[in-house]
Amino acid sequence: MSEQQIIDEHPSPRWNGTTKLLVSLFAVILIGLAIWQFETFIPPLVVAVMIAYLLNPAITFLVARFKFSRGLAVGLIYFVLLVLLFASATGIGIYAVNQISTLNVDLQQIVQDLPRRAEEMSRSRFELTGYRVDLSTFDFNPLYRQLLAAAQPMASRAGGMMGSLLSSVGSFFGWGSIVLVISFYIVKDMPQLGDAIHRFASDPGYHHDVQRLLRELDQIWNTFLRGQSMLALIMFVETWLLLTILGTNYSFALGLFAGFMEFIPFFGPYIVLILITLVALFQTTNWIGLTPLAYAIVVFVVLYIIQSIELYVVVPRIIGGTLKLHPAMIIIGAIMGVSIGGILGVLLAAPVMASLRLFARYMWCKLLDLDPFSVDESPPKLPSPSLLSKFFKRP
Repeated sequence: MSEQQIIDEHPSPRWNGTTKLLVSLFAVILIGLAIWQFETFIPPLVVAVMIAYLLNPAITFLVARFKFSRGLAVGLIYFVLLVLLFASATGIGIYAVNQISTLNVDLQQIVQDLPRRAEEMSRSRFELTGYRVDLSTFDFNPLYRQLLAAAQPMASRAGGMMGSLLSSVGSFFGWGSIVLVISFYIVKDMPQLGDAIHRFASDPGYHHDVQRLLRELDQIWNTFLRGQSMLALIMFVETWLLLTILGTNYSFALGLFAGFMEFIPFFGPYIVLILITLVALFQTTNWIGLTPLAYAIVVFVVLYIIQSIELYVVVPRIIGGTLKLHPAMIIIGAIMGVSIGGILGVLLAAPVMASLRLFARYMWCKLLDLDPFSVDESPPKLPSPSLLSKFFKRP
């Protein structure tokens, strides 16, 4: 037997615990340095993964139903996506960007004029449906000071988010080709990714754990991305039509902003409510013939009713309690997300916190020698089967 044959047939030695620990620490440090060095590339990569995740069910459907090859199905879906993106960019996209740009400029003026408008309203008369109230007879100064203290930062923050939304649109078109290419290869090779995960969990016991974790992760992200996307579309259409009927300026841009803010649970709709009310308050004319204050109150009440119906009727049916997160956890996650990933970090704060909570529960139970899946904290079953479990299921 030659020396080369002896080398080829000799088994590789196993690492001891110290070597595994040192290699793991080195890998974590190396990954951290890579993220720090290439942090500007992280948001496009995250967007690419999300696009691949959202498009994969349609690709899987074409492969299973029409017996297409996966490459053909991926190419067909991306061709349709490119056509839709081109149509949006050349038509509605230009109109939306122009309206958002104008609204962003006007918001800065609104924030500056808030104290003056509050002073004018304190000396005005409020009239609605035949009832007239002379506001000058009331001392609103303490109330106005409190409202201004809360409204000005909120309006300024809303303006900043509107600017971030505008810059995000520009960044998307700048990074668009790279994002689409990365997402194309991710979704094309997603079955191989599943095989790699199964090979990583070679121990039969951990194979079960990986399946359970993937299923629960899928329920978190599937519910959030698809559920919130549906809610965002509903809120965009409702707000756009409502403001168009009421004659509010920038109805299309405000509708887009309302849909965009649906991805920020709990306090996103309140920012929308304050922003639209301020825009209505500073609108000098309206077809209803009301004073600016009365018109702003009407817009506020109608929009508040729409948001309440969505919160108590629509959201439980679409989202349910899958994330199982306390509002404080989502707020903390949003604060951390905006410092780490900007506007994308805010949008993904809820599912990221839910995923971290899932892994933290798993590791805590393992440290205490408990079964991490015996605790009844698994997300409720979705009406559709788990998507990731389909992707990563062995043939």
